[in-house]
Amino acid sequence: MTKPTTRILGITLAAVVALAGAGCKKQAPAQGQMVTYGGVPVAINKLRRSLATASPEAQRLLGQVTFNLRYREYDPVLAALDKLKQTPGLNDAQKQVIDEVTEQVKQAAKNQEAAASGAEPAK
Repeated sequence: MTKPTTRILGITLAAVVALAGAGCKKQAPAQGQMVTYGGVPVAINKLRRSLATASPEAQRLLGQVTFNLRYREYDPVLAALDKLKQTPGLNDAQKQVIDEVTEQVKQAAKNQEAAASGAEPAK
């Protein structure tokens, strides 16, 4: 190859690698940002922050909530939230956040049911 052809090929290859790397970055939601499930913003990050110093049992239940929420398994999420609210040692502020997330998850579940039946989801 000639020198200009090699240079052009090198520049093109560098540009392709740079653009390919830029498109692969998936950003997680910021700490304060809500995550949307079933068209409903759910304050899961707020729940995580409020339970950061909670008991190991509360942390285990929070893990169940986040795992099942990720896969849109709303019945197990609601069951874990109910058990979580009954966990000893939680303060009123923590219970209030659990109630807030519970209502959001209930709405997401209704929207999922509506979408499955072909009805218009509620907002």
